[in-house]
Amino acid sequence: MKILFLSHYFYPHIGGVEKHVLEVSKSLIKKGHKITVLTEKYDKKLKENETVDGIKIVRFSHSKIKYLGLLSIWFWLYKNRQHVRDADIIHCHDVFVWYLPFIFIYPKKKIITTIHGFEWDNPLSKISLIQKRIAMKLSYRSIGVGKFLEIYLHKKFDLLIYGAANNVNINTQKDNKKIVYVGRLEANTGLLKFLKWLDKNPGYEADFCGDGYLRGMCEKYGTVHGFTDPSEYYKKAKYSVPGGYLAALEALKADCELKLFWNNKVKEDYWKMSPFVEKNAKVWAKKQTWDKLTNEYINLYNSI
Repeated sequence: MKILFLSHYFYPHIGGVEKHVLEVSKSLIKKGHKITVLTEKYDKKLKENETVDGIKIVRFSHSKIKYLGLLSIWFWLYKNRQHVRDADIIHCHDVFVWYLPFIFIYPKKKIITTIHGFEWDNPLSKISLIQKRIAMKLSYRSIGVGKFLEIYLHKKFDLLIYGAANNVNINTQKDNKKIVYVGRLEANTGLLKFLKWLDKNPGYEADFCGDGYLRGMCEKYGTVHGFTDPSEYYKKAKYSVPGGYLAALEALKADCELKLFWNNKVKEDYWKMSPFVEKNAKVWAKKQTWDKLTNEYINLYNSI
């Protein structure tokens, strides 16, 4: 199959959605499928067209002015509609609105939408909820990253997932006083709750793999490494504080114990309605591979 992914950001940008699309794309290519990713050119130094690990990446720039920016995306996509025309599957990752006009231009195209989560500054924004419901309604199939989404969207997904991670071999002894935080250094991640926990539990050596507004505050509690691969820190740390499902899976596969924090009811449900709070979470996590997730994608594509 020729599969077209639409994603706000993509490699080399660092983030959960970006890694999800990258790893699934690589796995799909190994299984004989052709992948193109349409994404935003967030850095002027990036090439507009390149191939990475067999993935054809097409980047575009657009106006940053609200509403005008969306119009410029639609205009660019229309001028370059051969990418849509040639694809067997159109798979939107949180950016169904980019594709919206093309459901009328190409009414027979198979459209899949994956909703990865909410905008955490205002997770129950009426506009955001409506957009996600419309995306699910107009797509042939929908995928939700987390059971909690069905509660707030009042809709059932065709497939519920929690991502995947590569298996790792741990050959170093864990330090009971090391803890690693992975994610954005922002209040809406529950980070402030974690920092309060550190106040009440002194003696921990904290590593922060991320960046954001609260960087300066985090530097008072440990070392901030910026957005970087946390693998080396997982190997030594007994505990991990994940910002999201992907980081949680990676930490469990590295034999870390999870400590979960949230700053609102939605984020609480995000964690409590997931397998990460179950006693057998580590056993479950080891089964969540990119190959398994890719097969679930393929089965969904073939069901249309």
